[in-house]
Amino acid sequence: MVYTCRKCSKDLPISSFRVRKDRTNYRIKSCRLCEKEESSELRYLHKIAPKMADKCDCCGGDGPFHLDHCHDTLVFRGWLCKSCNLGIGVLGDTVTGLKMAINYLQKER
Repeated sequence: MVYTCRKCSKDLPISSFRVRKDRTNYRIKSCRLCEKEESSELRYLHKIAPKMADKCDCCGGDGPFHLDHCHDTLVFRGWLCKSCNLGIGVLGDTVTGLKMAINYLQKER
């Protein structure tokens, strides 16, 4: 069986992906090579990032905080609480995704 890596878009055999046994054979969506590269990029970003904030840079809430960055350019954006980090990621990590959610919430019901 062949799977497509979400990062490099290559079609690769399942053996090129890590499988988590703790979640009903949940397959990581990036191949092992891209996963290794992402890990290296994150370590680099943690080294150059400014000091961790006392409050979430998005909502002002408490930590623990996650390093937020642009996945395309690797530019540090801020320190986010888990909720803000997950929310932005689930909405596509784009302004367009966030605007669509805002438009939805502003609709009169």
